[in-house]
Amino acid sequence: MSSAVANDEVTAQLAAAGPVGMAAAAAIASARKRKRPHYFETNPSIRKRQQTRLIRRLKQTIDEFATRVGQQAIVLMATPGKPAQNNFRVFGAKPLEDVIKNLSGMIMADLESALAQHAPPPPLEDPSRHELPPLVIDGIPTPVEKMTQAQLRAFIPLMLKYSTGRGKPGWGKEQTRPPWWPKDLPWANVRMDARTEDQKQKVSWTHALRQIVINCYKFHGREDLLPAFSEEDAAAVAAAGGDPDDIDTAAGARCGADSGVDVVVTPKSVSTASASTSMPSPAKQIKLSPRGTATAVVTSSVSEIPTSMDGATVSALTDGQQSN
Repeated sequence: MSSAVANDEVTAQLAAAGPVGMAAAAAIASARKRKRPHYFETNPSIRKRQQTRLIRRLKQTIDEFATRVGQQAIVLMATPGKPAQNNFRVFGAKPLEDVIKNLSGMIMADLESALAQHAPPPPLEDPSRHELPPLVIDGIPTPVEKMTQAQLRAFIPLMLKYSTGRGKPGWGKEQTRPPWWPKDLPWANVRMDARTEDQKQKVSWTHALRQIVINCYKFHGREDLLPAFSEEDAAAVAAAGGDPDDIDTAAGARCGADSGVDVVVTPKSVSTASASTSMPSPAKQIKLSPRGTATAVVTSSVSEIPTSMDGATVSALTDGQQSN
């Protein structure tokens, strides 16, 4: 654990964020590394989608294991630092599942004790520096660039309390407007966008809210509290070809996850010897469910087409493959 914290920036920031982050850091450090390693998803929305998808896969795997092997096996997920009703989840073969549920209190106490032994010492606070809240969402440090609009709207009033020392922001009163508040934004409640239509067209409300947070932390000289996870791991995964199961991280954000549409991503077509005939290379079809989870399906295609075939023959061949 200590070596993982020393060698990985993401793990170090998680470990310093409290019980939830420490549990996440320990899980990451103990995971077996693969040739194409996974990386911690710093975007809360994408992380939630990945959690839902992987839990569904775990349930299918544990059911198959119980049926095929005939052994008592369970999947246990524990999150210290969260409310009791949300920090312990177990599913699998009964009666082992019920036995583990009855031992949840003892398991959580032992887990919290074990994690506390590996937790890094809390950083020494400099009384000369302005106190601001850390950017932590559900116990996990989150870069401001990856906070959602709802998270930003809830966080900014708390940030204002620390920055101004007042219990209430005093929206609309010019004398209570902080000096770091963006000049092109009205001093109004952030729960609604009070800008003009022209301003709304130029900059999105989410981007404007992120700029408010950045301005505040820079004004007080607390850029150290702004998480800045490195994207090198993500780039390495992409360079290695990525995990096909992770395709929803890109598709869910761009394609309207709630619409249930099918998105077909087709690479550049492969030309044959005939100038008038070309066949597409395998198309990757991304099916988005109403919850935004995507699954990838690779359709079959003809890898090589004889040059003597005319257009009608090629069309008949491909239609036959599609019907299969």
